[in-house]
Amino acid sequence: MKEHDFLKAFEKKFGFLKHPNETLFNNWTKNNTFSLKELFPSIQKNSICPLDVSINSTWIGGEEEFNNLPFFEEKLQKLQTENPTKIIAGGYLEKRALYTSEMYVRKINETFDRRNTHLGVDFWLPKNTPVYAILDGEVIFSTNDNEHKGYGGLIILKHKVENFHFFTLYGHLSKKSVSEKKSGDFIKKGSQIAVLGDASENGDWVPHLHFQIMLTLLDYQNDFPGVAFESELEAWKNTCPNPNLLFKLEGL
Repeated sequence: MKEHDFLKAFEKKFGFLKHPNETLFNNWTKNNTFSLKELFPSIQKNSICPLDVSINSTWIGGEEEFNNLPFFEEKLQKLQTENPTKIIAGGYLEKRALYTSEMYVRKINETFDRRNTHLGVDFWLPKNTPVYAILDGEVIFSTNDNEHKGYGGLIILKHKVENFHFFTLYGHLSKKSVSEKKSGDFIKKGSQIAVLGDASENGDWVPHLHFQIMLTLLDYQNDFPGVAFESELEAWKNTCPNPNLLFKLEGL
């Protein structure tokens, strides 16, 4: 589905720019809390060091520094050394000037619009870090996105809870670990989903997990946006709730 068709598709499917399961999901999360130790058992940390890489960040100087992977990784390693008991994380609804490939740009009436608002949370962890299921889930698809600055290895799970379902997305995984899963596989809570990839296979990023929640996949197949056009943000916020509703961590 083309990005500019999103609002039209959302309104056609639901009749308005609010997902009918949003309230159900929010109420369910009030009684269900998960630990980062469940998502990353090998790390054994359950607090975060917030990282701001927005357009207003004073920690990093824009896309040139962000896309200088050795420089960015060195800064992350220094920050991790200063915060040894925490996972570096953040980014939900963060407006970023980092998405520079053509896949993030569209042209409307002779003007260009850019996707720049991040819809998930990034957990900055080393390559090969295992990622585990915090809930039982069905693999909806497992694929490798080979676009420059895309997802690399990508898996989406469907979770059925109470009287509704939702989806979780795991991006920037290793190709090998993604190839070991297929649509229809059942992944039990506490089982490994995949491992994080490096820049050669994760879309050309410093290693990290992009973790996102979706209440619907709309008509997307083998993909789902992780970054939104600012003009469509209200609908995307309703489609992709804050992942911290699951973890309830200070600063995330």
